[in-house]
Amino acid sequence: MMRLKEEEFLVLQQYNGLLESLEEAFLYLCDNAGQPESSAVKKVKENSYLAISKIAETHVFMVNWFSHDEAALRAIGQFEGFIDELESLGHFSAHPINEKEVFSTYLIPAFEEWKVDMQKQLLPFLTH
Repeated sequence: MMRLKEEEFLVLQQYNGLLESLEEAFLYLCDNAGQPESSAVKKVKENSYLAISKIAETHVFMVNWFSHDEAALRAIGQFEGFIDELESLGHFSAHPINEKEVFSTYLIPAFEEWKVDMQKQLLPFLTH
């Protein structure tokens, strides 16, 4: 297993926290789907976009850190599949199908599947 510098370790810790927070945000948005959009829901959507952007930015560094770890690189690359799913569903905007259904059937399962795979790569580094 590669050794991380302290800065890399801290970035991965924050990244893992961001994954957890984004999952919570999606669950919140799913629970509040179909209701009049409050300022809190708007803020959660904005923060979700920001979190997705930060995850993608961090992947640039992680590709270098995990350059010899095929499984980690594959997990990083699979995030693009989630982004493609998000884009095909119209992000968080109104969609021909019920917004709650979009979250519960497509976005949350796709994100959770990717997150579990990504965390399998991260946790060995974060628990040492």
